[in-house]
Amino acid sequence: MNSKNLIQSKALYAAIAAICMSLLLLVSCDGEKSGKGAAYDPSRPIVLTSFHPDSGGMASKVIFDGENFGSDPDKIKVYFNQKLAPVIGSSGKRMYTTVPRLPGDTCTVSVVVGNDSVVYDQKFRYKVAVTVSTIAGNGVNNVFQAGILDQSTFQPHALCLDGDGNLFSLVRNNNGGFIKINEEENSCIELANSSQGIVWTGVPCVDMSTGVITFPSDHVRELFWTFDPREGWAFRQRYMKWKEGAAIEPPSDPWKKSTASCKVNGYFYTHFYNGHIVKIHPKTYEAEVIYIVPSQGECYGLAFHPLRPTMLYMTSYNNAGSLAHSISCFDVTDPAGTFQKLTGATSGGHRDGEVALSQFNNPTQLFFDPDGNLYIADSGNHCIRRLNTETNMVETVVGIPGTSGWKDGGKDEALFNTPWGITVSADGTVYVGDYGNSRIRKLAIE
Repeated sequence: MNSKNLIQSKALYAAIAAICMSLLLLVSCDGEKSGKGAAYDPSRPIVLTSFHPDSGGMASKVIFDGENFGSDPDKIKVYFNQKLAPVIGSSGKRMYTTVPRLPGDTCTVSVVVGNDSVVYDQKFRYKVAVTVSTIAGNGVNNVFQAGILDQSTFQPHALCLDGDGNLFSLVRNNNGGFIKINEEENSCIELANSSQGIVWTGVPCVDMSTGVITFPSDHVRELFWTFDPREGWAFRQRYMKWKEGAAIEPPSDPWKKSTASCKVNGYFYTHFYNGHIVKIHPKTYEAEVIYIVPSQGECYGLAFHPLRPTMLYMTSYNNAGSLAHSISCFDVTDPAGTFQKLTGATSGGHRDGEVALSQFNNPTQLFFDPDGNLYIADSGNHCIRRLNTETNMVETVVGIPGTSGWKDGGKDEALFNTPWGITVSADGTVYVGDYGNSRIRKLAIE
């Protein structure tokens, strides 16, 4: 056998050995596959002893030791906080699982079999991996230029994303405009500009059932705009029609900075400077004030919770009085009875941890991922924050609080400059309108 064949044979044997070791890990000598270990005995308690490793990221392999797990993985549930982890195999005394995506920083691990539910004393530390890259824009902001993404120039503001992978951004060049970006096609296209009346407008939203994009005018009380893919993204001016005999009078001010679409009733909602929350019918444009929040001021972010779809979350800017620098929420079916300010001090600052003690500095747009994690553009702190609405914990996902700059890379090195817009795709990818850097950034998080 020549040396080349010898090397190939050794490589083949090594690969076979690695596969066998993997199989042994999955099955183990005790028979971790269903049917080869002890079945779960409901008359006996589940006993938990330990698991290893005690930290890791998404899809990390974790081995659990104990007793009376049973041998059928389909009948065993393992949770990292509220996130269900896939059980790959079990011998009754040992289980093999993989870590689910983003269960929270510090995880309580529990095992459920039949009617028994037991919690480990040991905690699991989830390690978030974040990679930041620039997908469009090159830092130039004094002129707008469409075209291929790395040569396009604009100053991005608020963002939204449709179901076909098109990313949309309001831009501040030449007093305003609206662009469509498609990563696959490597294209940036202007859909409208200030000559058509789009001047310093508010945050857009997408009706996922129709694909229609709606965003508010900041100059005329009843005015808002729509772009409909069924009309080739034609730019349309629309006007609210106030509902007669409504319990709350329409606002006197024209300033509305944000919108959100509710999938339950199809209405979209907007916030006026004086605190009025208005719902608008998507076809008749009939508008009605449903609530006035406790303080006037600017709100640059509205978003509905995907798992509690009538619960609306909002940001408040530094001029919002008792709500300044805060995140609040309420159920649109009972706003007066459910409104609550979630975050802490209103002086503007940075603090992670329990949401009631957390601090933000001019939070702007916010958006949920499919699992109910709320991402917030914390513009004054130059970073991206996340609120886990199950654990009520706030953490800084990426960016160095108080330090502005432009740098792609990992969690500990990436920098932002006044990130303003934010949206999240169906697979959990986060897009950021990095206003001060005149770029759109992408966060791959796991």
